[in-house]
This record gives sequence, structure tokens and C-alpha cells, in this order.
Amino acid sequence: MQSLSQGFDPVLSINSGQVFLWEKHDDSWYGIYSKHVIRLTKAGGRLEFSSFPELESCEQKMFRLDDDIGRIRTEISHDPFVYKLVKAYPGLRLIRQEPHQCLFSFVCASNTNIPMIRRMLYNLTKKFGAPVQVDGKEFFTFPSVVDINRATVDELCACGLGYRVKAIKAVAESIASGKLDFGALKNASYEDAKKELLQVYGIGNKIADCVLLFSLEKLDAFPIDVWIARALASHYKWLYKKQFGEKITSHQYELLSGSIREYFGRYAGYAQQYIYYHMRQNAGKKW
Repeated sequence: MQSLSQGFDPVLSINSGQVFLWEKHDDSWYGIYSKHVIRLTKAGGRLEFSSFPELESCEQKMFRLDDDIGRIRTEISHDPFVYKLVKAYPGLRLIRQEPHQCLFSFVCASNTNIPMIRRMLYNLTKKFGAPVQVDGKEFFTFPSVVDINRATVDELCACGLGYRVKAIKAVAESIASGKLDFGALKNASYEDAKKELLQVYGIGNKIADCVLLFSLEKLDAFPIDVWIARALASHYKWLYKKQFGEKITSHQYELLSGSIREYFGRYAGYAQQYIYYHMRQNAGKKW
């Protein structure tokens, strides 16, 4: 059991654009974490986590409760804007994801909205995942790399992936063949790991940074999408002297990323999540 008073709000965190395969039934939230279904229930100011099949200390692993969140917040709060956001959203945490599910999720997330991302991923799990019964409800685990790699183009198109099918197939083949080794990427530097990811068709700067941050322990990664670009243009103009808009070039991305990562330091990814959540929340966007 975890206390809500400890500066940890998993419901806020799972509804912050990091993960997509969570749904609410009655008083509980259910999420897909690779081959497991995670159940989260709030009761009397306490949090209860369960996993099916059992995953030991699932909440510690997923919600990074092993991080020194006090130190992290102190380090990124040297920035006045982020200082305000840390105070405004004290329960927000980064979520540690299983790498292959994370990568496929963010490939699906390119150029679309969150409801569509959820729809594509639910279709993938229902078609290729394994059924798991929890509390009388049927859920489907995230499909294996082998199953996605074996899937035909028509089968993937039937999941509503559209033009992303080519990238999904390329990613699956790279993982299945061993070209992408998540263990090696975790141990590599940010720069080397990102270079390896960018060699795979369909993985660009933003997708690579999301995977590095959310699943490969690169907490200095700073994904830049349209919401972050808006924030940088509004609050951090000094980062890049030339004017840039919501759509930035690959070269601009690299310059902005390098500057903001240097500015925030080893926990830049935490700062990014606070900024991203605030920008969407402030715009009234649904999660």
C-alpha cells in the first residue's frame, strides 16, 4: 500500500501522455504492462496495486518510487517556470515502461492524438495479445515482438495503423533480429543509444527521446513535440536565437535538445514532463 500524501498520484501520472493502455472501471484503474495487467485502486487515502500474473513490487518499478524525487525536484527547480509547475503538480511522476511496448506505442503516437493512439494500441493488443481475466473483465496483454514481426501488413492495417505499418514492421524486425538490443541501449550513453535508435526506419528524434526517457533510464532525454516547442518558444527563447515555430526541423531539434538538456542537467526529462503536462492541461486538452 502507498499513501497519497507522499507526493505521488498515479492516476495523474498515467493520464499525462506517457502511457496509453489504461482504463477505469468502477473504483479501479487497469493498465497493460507487457505480459501483465496492473490494477490500481484508491481507497481511504491509500493506494493498492495488484498485478496479473504477479509482478513483484510493480508500483515501485513502474512509478519510479526508487528515484530520489526530492533531489530531482530540487535540481530542476532552479528554473522559475518549472519551480511553479512542481508546486502545481506534486503528484506527477515519470513512469518506467517496458522498452518494446514503449517503442511501439510512440511509433503509433506519431502525428495523431491521444484517443487515436489508444485505439490503435488496443486494437493491437486485442488482435495479437493474450487474454487475461481480472475481476470478471477481459484484458489483452501487449503482443510480443515475435507476434508483431510475424504479422502481415494487412493484419496490421486492420488495427488502424495506417502509414505507420511500415515503421512498425521495421521496428519489429530490428528487435527480433537483435539489431536493437535494449539491454545494450540501457548501458550505453544517451548519445550512443539515440544514434542506434535513429538508424531504424520510422524512429525520429522525438520518438527516440521518448523511448530513452520512459524505458531506457536516460533521464536527461528531453522529447520535443508541438507542446514542448510552444513552451520553449514562450518561456525559453534564449535557448535558440533564431526564431522557430511549432514545426521544427531536425537540425533545430538537435540544437534545442542540446541546449535544454544542458540547462536542466541529468533530470531534464522530469522537467519536460512537468512542462508537457502543464501545456496540455492549460490548453484544456483531454487525456
